[in-house]
Amino acid sequence: MYAPDMPEPRSYAKEMGDTLQTQIDLAPDKYAAEASDEYGRPAYAQLDLRVLRETMMGKDGQPGLLELYENEVMPRLGQAEANARRVAREADITDVEDLGVRASEAFKAANPEQAALMDELNAQAMSELQAGSSLPPALAREMEQQVRSAQAARGMGFGMADVGQEALVKGLQAEQLQRRRQGFAQQIAGMNAANTQDPFMAILGRPGVNVNQAGMIAGQGQGMNPGNVFNPESAYAGSLYANNFNAASNAAMSAANNRTAMLGAGLGAAGGLAGGIGDAGGFKSFITG
Repeated sequence: MYAPDMPEPRSYAKEMGDTLQTQIDLAPDKYAAEASDEYGRPAYAQLDLRVLRETMMGKDGQPGLLELYENEVMPRLGQAEANARRVAREADITDVEDLGVRASEAFKAANPEQAALMDELNAQAMSELQAGSSLPPALAREMEQQVRSAQAARGMGFGMADVGQEALVKGLQAEQLQRRRQGFAQQIAGMNAANTQDPFMAILGRPGVNVNQAGMIAGQGQGMNPGNVFNPESAYAGSLYANNFNAASNAAMSAANNRTAMLGAGLGAAGGLAGGIGDAGGFKSFITG
């Protein structure tokens, strides 16, 4: 029986070293081939640029992509997009018109006490805002009495200057009152915004979408990166080493099997020959006996 002669165990250091050394030895030729203006990277770069230029700008009367987009594609796409936006907006407005009042009423019904308070505050704010700069009668009389009393205490109050002083004081008070009324109305408007459901948000409620193209630009920049030049743990080299090892192992096993088969066949033939000789001698003894 024959045992196969197994190949030497694989050595990580030797395989990686041989791979790296082979890559270093071939690096100058590989660089020279890729740097060739005739058939290397520069040649293909020029070819790509020419194809890109012809694709974008056109050639021999055939319009390029830029002309097609500018004169045909973009106008049609723009019109289609505008039509789609108009249809979508009309649908949104219709939904708000149909459901907006119901949404607002439902929001008020959820908290009737607050709704009643806001209605009263809105009514007061509207009433005061409509009053403008006019003084209430009671306040106007109080201002007149204060001015006249102050002037009389100084021995005045019957001249044109006193009349002008009274009008000035009343005008300043009216202006301040109007500003206070406007401020109150603004506060109520802010409370309405904070405590009232926006029908557009309640019915449509679509979040905004921000398109960030920085990732696309970064991806284009990464495409120019050549990657690693040397790689001792090359997948191709590792596969080649494994295939060679397996081929050597299979060859050794096949050779051992062949030798074993041949030896068995030889032993069988020798045994058959010896048996045949023994049988012939016995037959001869039987005849002569």
